Amino acid sequence: MSGNNPELVLEIVELEDGELAIRDADSGSEPIMKINFSEEIREKLNDQCLEVARVMLTAGIQMVAESGVDLSNNESEQEQPAPTIH
Repeated sequence: MSGNNPELVLEIVELEDGELAIRDADSGSEPIMKINFSEEIREKLNDQCLEVARVMLTAGIQMVAESGVDLSNNESEQEQPAPTIH
């Protein structure tokens, strides 16, 4: 994150339905991204499932951050579109 924006702290969680997700650690809000492995893949990965999901989610967040998209929920600091004058 850049400028005066507070840093967004993310956490990886396992949801009730077994999906792995990344969300804002401070708010416990809806996940930003989710990954769902089939049961077959979960069995093949065994205890590596969480590590694979962590790498995938980290790569996704890194790509979003590099694109300049602000994932924070602070709407007041986000740029508002210019009004259309007719």
